[in-house]
Amino acid sequence: MRKHWGDSAAFFSADSAVHELLTKGAIKTRITAVFGEGVLDADGEIDRGKLRRIAFCNGPLRRKLEGILHPEVQSMGLEARCVAIENQKERLVYEIPLLYEIDSQMERNFDVVVAASEKTQRMRMAEIRGLEPETIEQLITAQIPITQKMIRADFVIWNDAGEAELEEQIFLLLDFLNSTSFEDEKHLPPHT
Repeated sequence: MRKHWGDSAAFFSADSAVHELLTKGAIKTRITAVFGEGVLDADGEIDRGKLRRIAFCNGPLRRKLEGILHPEVQSMGLEARCVAIENQKERLVYEIPLLYEIDSQMERNFDVVVAASEKTQRMRMAEIRGLEPETIEQLITAQIPITQKMIRADFVIWNDAGEAELEEQIFLLLDFLNSTSFEDEKHLPPHT
């Protein structure tokens, strides 16, 4: 979407926000207070793999981790909105993989869910992210089923094929949004 909207839009990635948060001393302190120093690597940084393995095996611990990270991500998302308005961006695109799981309160005009079959999800997590089958199962189980996300979305992009097909669907969605009255409803409010 970035290349289609260029400088007229701002983008916020919840995953990037979490990566950033995990490097902050105060967040590391809170996480190690809950999970112990065993989640740190040799350099004293949070080892995401270790943290994921512990948190996703234990529902109460996962909720504690979410309680540490999600409010911070929400705050960063709100700050991104203020910066987008200040910089007179027409749109702000939030990329939030767990949007419905965290019941995000971020103000938005519509939701786009990029969905793939469970088989494709599993394959990509193994091949691209190098995750083990047990970890993949825990991640999928912790999420709302993709069919429910699709029902809740305003728009769905099906991502079971290759990058060219994904790009084509994005282009069609953006073309639709740009050519309908829906376009006027999704602009950020003017800077005041």
